[in-house]
Amino acid sequence: MGRMGIAFGLLAAAAVGTISRAPAQVINVAASDGGSAAHWAEIKNDGYDQRAHFAAGVERLSARLDREIGVLKAKRASMTKDMKDWDFAMKEVDDSRSYLTSCTSELAKATTPDTWNAAKDKIGEAWKRAQGAVDKMNATITS
Repeated sequence: MGRMGIAFGLLAAAAVGTISRAPAQVINVAASDGGSAAHWAEIKNDGYDQRAHFAAGVERLSARLDREIGVLKAKRASMTKDMKDWDFAMKEVDDSRSYLTSCTSELAKATTPDTWNAAKDKIGEAWKRAQGAVDKMNATITS
């Protein structure tokens, strides 16, 4: 009965983990390329066994960030005043993009669930930092 009890316990724990990990509801907004805009909520709960899904999601997030940066750079090209403050704030956007890229490289090197989860957490932090920097830029845009 000891082995059987453990087996049932593991099965129950697996079922509870699956049930309690319901996906977040996210409404996607179409991206400028006609695709769907990427959201962190779509991949934040992915586990080690979902590495491929997570990596694809990170690629979508990176592409979204690149589009957002492109819009900001286009705005900068048309500016005629306040460029020093803009450039200073834009440095954080560029730095956060570089950090996201670095964290993504670390994820690709992770070979165990523990190292992969640590790298995944860093990507989450990097994504939040990048989006915060972009949001700050969008909130302070001046002509």
